[in-house]
Amino acid sequence: MKITVAIPCYNGADFLGRTLESVLTQTWAAHQILVVDDGSTDHSREVAYRYPVTVLEHASNQGLATARNTALAAATGEVLLYIDADASAAPDLLEQVVRGYAVGGADVSGVGGQGIEVNVLTIADRWRRAHASQGYGNRPRLVPFLYGLCMSYRVEVLRWVGGFNPAYRANAEDIDLGLRLTYAGKRLLYWPEARVFHQRQDNIASLRRTMANWYRAAYRAKRINRARPQTLLLGTLRRLVGDPLLDLFLWRDPALVPLSLSLNWLKLWVLIWAALTDT
Repeated sequence: MKITVAIPCYNGADFLGRTLESVLTQTWAAHQILVVDDGSTDHSREVAYRYPVTVLEHASNQGLATARNTALAAATGEVLLYIDADASAAPDLLEQVVRGYAVGGADVSGVGGQGIEVNVLTIADRWRRAHASQGYGNRPRLVPFLYGLCMSYRVEVLRWVGGFNPAYRANAEDIDLGLRLTYAGKRLLYWPEARVFHQRQDNIASLRRTMANWYRAAYRAKRINRARPQTLLLGTLRRLVGDPLLDLFLWRDPALVPLSLSLNWLKLWVLIWAALTDT
């Protein structure tokens, strides 16, 4: 199986080199490696050009979905694997993706993995590990969408569905695509052995922005695709009680409790506002 690896990058210079090195040392060699620099204003392009990869440049920032589509247009592999610029790959990531397609069979259109949070020194990063992990647990299963930091699709299927919706500039482009494929009868397989190590670092302010933006965009993607956006509201209500309990009894980290309460109230207000204004 020929795999094209695509790394969309916007101001990811601090992480990009480590991610590229992890892709270049895989147990299953990539057929093609693309870095899509989406108008970075740091030295991401200079980092990318140090490695034997193809660099595709946007003159200005056009958003994550458009960067993914740029990679799709240039892909020559059978499968296109997207990895976030701040998510270094496990040594056998590509091998596990291939295994996922082999196990799932010809009717599986996409295989996705999970992100392991490795920066957990700050309270914001510990909260993200506890309550915003990008994965579906430790068992393979069919899922409605794959998480963008480590997701792959058959190239012919991605082109058939029209790629990603450019309206999703920073969040929920993965949800929107997954729902469109699922409703078209395509099967998406979560394969937890395909792992990347998420290098992201947050503070309280950046975590609040991330959660607000993600829930706003996720609501829109679910509404447009008639995927019961109200489930986000119901899930957040459950989290108001459930997350503090997990903080205390699973993670044994009482300092997370006030942050869980604050962030879940924020998400509730974002979802209510989206329900009233998103048409």
